[in-house]
Amino acid sequence: MTLQSDLHNLDDAELVALTLREDREAFGILYDRYARWVRAVVYPTTGSREELQDITQEVFLRAYKNLPDLNEAAQFRYWVVAISRRVSQERSRSRRRDRHRYIGDAAETEDQNEIMTGEEIKLVLRETAQLPENERLAIHAFYLEGKDVEATAKLLNMSRSGVYAALQRACKKLAQRLRPLDCESEE
Repeated sequence: MTLQSDLHNLDDAELVALTLREDREAFGILYDRYARWVRAVVYPTTGSREELQDITQEVFLRAYKNLPDLNEAAQFRYWVVAISRRVSQERSRSRRRDRHRYIGDAAETEDQNEIMTGEEIKLVLRETAQLPENERLAIHAFYLEGKDVEATAKLLNMSRSGVYAALQRACKKLAQRLRPLDCESEE
C-alpha cells in the first residue's frame, strides 16, 4: 500500500496501475478526482439527488470492474466520462420504458425537493443541464467547482480561448432563458 498523501501526487496512469495491483486507495483517488465530472455529465438525465448518486456509483463500479480493459491508463478521465454517458443513456431508456412506474409519487417528491433546494437554484441548474455538453461542463468546472481557466481547458481538452468562448455562449444562453422570468417577477 502507498501512503495516502503520496497517492494524491500521482497521475492517472500511475493510479490505474496501482489499482490494477489491487490498491483500492488509488482507485479512491481517481473517484475523488472525477466524481464531480461524472455527476456533471449524468445530471441532465437524473430525477433526484439519490438517482444522481446511484448513477455515479454505477459508473465507478463499471470502471473498476473494466479497468483491465482500459488501453491507455493516462486517458482514464475520458474513459470514465464515456462510461458516464453510456450509463446515463441506459437509465434514460429504462426510465422511458418503465415510465408508468414513476407517475404519481415522483411529482410529489420533486415538489418537495424544490422547496428544500430553492426554486431559483433548481431552475438555473435545470437550464444549465439543457446546454450543450461542452458548455455545461465548462460552466460546471469554472463556476461550480471554481477551477481556473487553465485547469478547465486541460480537463475539457480545449484551448483557453475555447473555454472562454464556451463560457460566453453558455452565459448568454442562460441569460436569455432566465431573463423572461426576471421580467415577470418585477411586474
